Formats: sequence, C-alpha cells, structure tokens
Amino acid sequence: MFDGTFIALLAALAALAVWGYTRGGAQLVGDGLGDGARELLRYLPMLALSFLAASLLEHVVPQEFVRQRLGEQAGTGGILLGVGLGMLTPAGPFVSLPLGAMLLRAGASAGAVVAYISGWGLLAIHRFVAWEIPLLGWRFAVLRYAVCLLLPLAAGLLARGVAR
Repeated sequence: MFDGTFIALLAALAALAVWGYTRGGAQLVGDGLGDGARELLRYLPMLALSFLAASLLEHVVPQEFVRQRLGEQAGTGGILLGVGLGMLTPAGPFVSLPLGAMLLRAGASAGAVVAYISGWGLLAIHRFVAWEIPLLGWRFAVLRYAVCLLLPLAAGLLARGVAR
C-alpha cells in the first residue's frame, strides 16, 4: 500500500497544503481538504461496488476463456475484441478501469487491455450517443469518432510490441 505512488501522492498533497497555507492560511487548507473528503465520501460507495463487481467477474469468467480471447495467443483478434469491449462498456472510469485490471489479472495481454481502455476512452458508444451528438452536433461528433476509430487498435498493437 505504501509504495512509490502512494508516497508521491502524499508528498504532492503536503506540497499543496503548504502552498495553500501560504496563500490563504489554515482556513483555505481546511476548506480544500474538507471538499476533498466530501468528494471521497460521495464516490467511495460506487468505487467499492465497482471493485467488488470486477473481482467477482474475475472469479466468474474462467481465466482460460480470457487468455484464449484476449491473451497473447489471441493476436490481433484479441486486440480488436478489446476495442469492441471498450466501445460497449457503458460506464465511467469507476467501472472500466477495475475491469481492465481484472482482465490483466485474468491473463489478457497488455495490447488487449490498452485497446480496451483506449476503446472505452475514445469510442464509447453510450457517450457518443448520449453526449457528443446532442452537444456537439452529429456532423462534428461523427467526424471526431471517425478520426479516432483506428487509434485504439493502433494503441493496442503498439502496446503489444512494446510489452514483448
């Protein structure tokens, strides 16, 4: 738990607190930490449920199935499947990132998981339909989507090459 990432985040928090104190005193630091604590309490139940669901899914879906469909031996087909799963994941990072971690633990290749996360980030269909088309207009939304269409595949292939 107390790895390098934790220590770096703790150091960043301490530096921000010192900076905040120099700019506005204890009141500013207290307000900032209080707002952060409220956000943590707001999202903690969703985060806990997401990790529990991803862990349960890891035990329900056979590892051999994940290795066959998304592992190294799946090749480019596994990367394409990762893109497709990412496109179809109808949720935010509280769901998609724990699922990506579960896929890695279950034997999916780095390329397939990079493709999954990239497909979710760039091509999620739910976001395209519910947000992009209504807010950006269909022409711009389709242009953005089309331009990004091959990026998750490219990212997955690149990750596969680098991971080897």
